[in-house]
Amino acid sequence: MTASTSPLDTRAAAVPLAELRRTARSYALNPNLSALLPESGDRTWARLAGDARLDVWLISWPEGTETGWHDHGDASGAFAVASGVVLEQTWALGAVQHRTLTEGDARAFGRDHVHNVVGAGPGRALTVHAYAPGLVTMGQFELGPDGPNRLATPQDASSW
Repeated sequence: MTASTSPLDTRAAAVPLAELRRTARSYALNPNLSALLPESGDRTWARLAGDARLDVWLISWPEGTETGWHDHGDASGAFAVASGVVLEQTWALGAVQHRTLTEGDARAFGRDHVHNVVGAGPGRALTVHAYAPGLVTMGQFELGPDGPNRLATPQDASSW
């Protein structure tokens, strides 16, 4: 008997968090990333690579821009800071937790992870994100007194 390699077999598409983190870090080392997303006052993004197994995105974070509280649908992920500073906010132990990430830092997370990411400045930050399976939907959340609460039906990830 052989293991299934069908694209419908989600076990075949599983990518370990350590591999996602390594992928994001590897792409973040590219010294030409800033040329891919011209500076603007808005958060912008571009897909760097992807297939059914894995997506890699570059995101530009002008100071003060943020995602809002969100998840990544059925995807696990990782992100690495290529330049600048971002602040990740998560909910744990009954309160918002803050994690500052600077150039070279990376973070991996499972599919149930809900967070808000903010361009912390000064200036813009560039981050590289890797998701597995490929990023299809993202859910929006509102932060309430008991933590993040899902707002609506998950949105198409390309609209973020």
